[in-house]
Amino acid sequence: MNTDFSGRARCSWIPAFAGMTRRDSAAPIGHKPPVRKWACPTCGRTRATAFCPSCGEKPLRAADLTLADLGAQLLKEFSSVDGKLARSVRALLTRPGALTVAHVAGRRESYLGPLQLFFVANALFVAVQSLTHANIFSSPLASHLGRQDWSPLARSLVRERLARRGTSLSAYAQSFDKAAVLNAKTMIFLMALAFAPLLPVLFSGARRRFGAHIVFALHAYAFILVLMCVSLLAAEAQLLAGGLGLASPAVDLVLTGFNLLVCGAYFYLAASAFYETRGLPRIAKCAALAFWVAALIVLYRFAIFLITFAMT
Repeated sequence: MNTDFSGRARCSWIPAFAGMTRRDSAAPIGHKPPVRKWACPTCGRTRATAFCPSCGEKPLRAADLTLADLGAQLLKEFSSVDGKLARSVRALLTRPGALTVAHVAGRRESYLGPLQLFFVANALFVAVQSLTHANIFSSPLASHLGRQDWSPLARSLVRERLARRGTSLSAYAQSFDKAAVLNAKTMIFLMALAFAPLLPVLFSGARRRFGAHIVFALHAYAFILVLMCVSLLAAEAQLLAGGLGLASPAVDLVLTGFNLLVCGAYFYLAASAFYETRGLPRIAKCAALAFWVAALIVLYRFAIFLITFAMT
């Protein structure tokens, strides 16, 4: 948001005291003027209180819907949310597993819910993808037809589709690619759901309910999406420095290895906090989870191909 500052210091208390009447000055400290009557937009009832006691609505203000007011609300939501967002992100990045432990134990008022936090991380990831013009969870139709393990299947399906509709490959590819990008951005939660079933298999001794494993998976994928943002920004920085960015096999390999190592470290710490695992089995299980994340990215791209093909 752009804000215009004049740079001139102003004493806000001068006009306040200049306009004060003797009656105002005699008002007791802490006195609040009565609230004017207003009609609740939800209930339709006339109120004379600061908010509607039935539905919680507040009266419209003169500043409502101005850019300054919208900006203030946005800043309040993302910097405050009663402190939940900042506190949740801090715990997610610095204390792996702590959010899941707190949620399962019932300590939920201090943090965002796992689904809320996942959607916040997803929104950040979509924003970074738009900024860097990268789509790492989706592939264009040309890639599906020639550079993926399922390319023979894709060629067969697309060939039949084009013959039945009597359309050209270029025309179909244009609509397919646009839909694939949208689907890949909006269905990331599928990866978190596909990640969860492995957790009770690896950590069967913890005897957690399946819902607890889903909470762990949502927190894990919130972290993974933030990690992907870091990788995308690193690739963009290399591109701006004169490199090839993600188009470089070397950059892609280095970032893939970095993501795997960081994921493994996150799972190592989170599993200790939530599943209370120790020793060499913990290392093996966390390594398996990191490679399962990498495998799910490939499976997700295949799923996006099938979904997009069915939709277009």
